[in-house]
Amino acid sequence: MFKTIFQKLFWTSTATILVVIMIISVSMFGLLNNYIVHERTEASQRAAKSIEYLTTEVAMQSDDLRLKMAYNSTLASWSMILGAKITVTDMEKNIFATTDNAVSVPDTIINRVLLGDTVNKFVRGSEKRMHRHIIGIPITYQGQTLGGMFFSYPPSIMKSTLQEFSHIIFISLIVAVFFALILIYFGSRSVSKPLREINDAVLEIASGKFDKRVDVSAADEVAQLASSFNYMANSLEHLEDMRASFISDISHELRTPMTSISGFVSGILDGTVPKEKQTEYLQLVLEESQRLIRLTNDMFEMTKMSSHGYKLSIKRFDFAETIRLCIIAAEQKIEAKGLSLNVDFEEDSIFVLAEPDSIKRVIINLLDNAIKYSFENSEIEIKVFSQNAHIVFEISNTGTGIEETDLPYIFDRFYKSDKSRNREKSGAGLGLYFVKNILALHSQQITANSVLTGENTRKTTFSFTLEKA
Repeated sequence: MFKTIFQKLFWTSTATILVVIMIISVSMFGLLNNYIVHERTEASQRAAKSIEYLTTEVAMQSDDLRLKMAYNSTLASWSMILGAKITVTDMEKNIFATTDNAVSVPDTIINRVLLGDTVNKFVRGSEKRMHRHIIGIPITYQGQTLGGMFFSYPPSIMKSTLQEFSHIIFISLIVAVFFALILIYFGSRSVSKPLREINDAVLEIASGKFDKRVDVSAADEVAQLASSFNYMANSLEHLEDMRASFISDISHELRTPMTSISGFVSGILDGTVPKEKQTEYLQLVLEESQRLIRLTNDMFEMTKMSSHGYKLSIKRFDFAETIRLCIIAAEQKIEAKGLSLNVDFEEDSIFVLAEPDSIKRVIINLLDNAIKYSFENSEIEIKVFSQNAHIVFEISNTGTGIEETDLPYIFDRFYKSDKSRNREKSGAGLGLYFVKNILALHSQQITANSVLTGENTRKTTFSFTLEKA
């Protein structure tokens, strides 16, 4: 029925307001009617006290003409004040006095009043759908009922009052609905407009425009949705940048060894490479082939670790011994750069609960990075200590470090903070991604910081935790 959120909000709110106004109007008419009846009853009872006294006096002094004249004048005055016709009857239902001989009171009401009851009732009049309001009050003297007084209010009074009230209500409703529609229009527009902008932005992002954002100018749920959308758009844009960078890096990493392999093999086959150097060139072909295999294995491992079925084989092992073995394996690289190693273990044996092979890979990766990015003849620090129920591993090195703008992204897949293409620092940007993933599978975290210690020198520290065994 409604094609847009604006239409749904506008017409739903309008219908709700109209229903509420109708309910309030009906309730007000009911309250007005009850108020009129209540006021008439109280006014009739006040008049009845005066009439009752005079009626008993006239009945006892029936030959006093002046008293009768005062009595009839009092009835006429009350009739004018109340706007009602007054009729007084005796116990035989005979009319003792009346302000209008044409007014008749139903016997059912008279009988109840003569029995001592006060009656407050609407009775159908001669005009269609018009009801007279009759209030019957018994006349008593010394505890005995002597007759009844009947106040008959014509329907025209009630009708004119309600019509006047209806006129006021009708004008008020028109004014209220007019302003309500204006408020509903702008309120619905304030909700639908940002949603429409979000929808348009979604379509643009779907078409490849990842730089599209939505303005956030409020603090409600729609603004929160817009903020969430912008956050998602930032993530998609970052992911797209990483994808493009990854394709570029992978293309470079694949093209370089494959070009070398192709060139060396072609040179051997066409005789360009002398026989005495063919073994040397074949060794280079082997190294480039192994490099391709490592890259392919990394890609496969990345895919495997991202799957939900990947599981770890958790064991209790000596974490300190694993670190020693990793250091021994990297000893040649450390000596080649003239680096010194400062290792501080809290204890000689430190046992943790983790998967030994994957944790070994984490240590090798972090140690390899520390060696690569350290200045020559500088120092690498490794600390291992207890912290509550965890073992903390810290490794620090001194070098050019990591810029603050790169720190939030260094653990992302394919991200490379170093954009230079020299062979020493080449790679697909998967090492730290594997480190973070492995520790996440262990329900542990890794942090990194890079503090400026000189003009172009930073001390970079990576720290992660493992569960203490």
